[in-house]
Amino acid sequence: SVHDESRDCGRSGDTMADRRQLFVEMRAQELDSIRLSTYRTACKLRFVQKKCNLHLVDIWNVIEGFRENGLNAMDLNAEFTVARLEAILSTIFYQLNKRMPTTHQINVEQSISLLLNFLLAAYDPEGLGKISVFVVKIALATICGGKILDKLRCKQHCKSLLT
Repeated sequence: SVHDESRDCGRSGDTMADRRQLFVEMRAQELDSIRLSTYRTACKLRFVQKKCNLHLVDIWNVIEGFRENGLNAMDLNAEFTVARLEAILSTIFYQLNKRMPTTHQINVEQSISLLLNFLLAAYDPEGLGKISVFVVKIALATICGGKILDKLRCKQHCKSLLT
């Protein structure tokens, strides 16, 4: 569970309240009223996926974003900064908009901000400003669009690199 702190996280304009925006919106959807935990979890992940426009990004686009930002060469146990995470998300969403017709463009900055704050709230609750390469790869591979088999292959590849 993510902490309910509202202290400043050290970056100007970036408070725990900003980081928890998706959690607040999710709570308003009353998804916790779903009785079966698997359905409840699936609905919450789908909510985040749709709000951040990740349903439009497939696993191959995520992998391409990792490569462009040098994540394929990084140790999975390594950590990187919030700025580096933001650069990765920027690559993924700007590439998405290049592929989309002009009539279906997304708000890239909003998608980056929502997903960045969600990932930080979930995986950096103390606000240290660091997140592990492994966590980012697995989280994005899980929540992006695409075929389940392709996602599982990507995750298995990540796990095999750890051992």
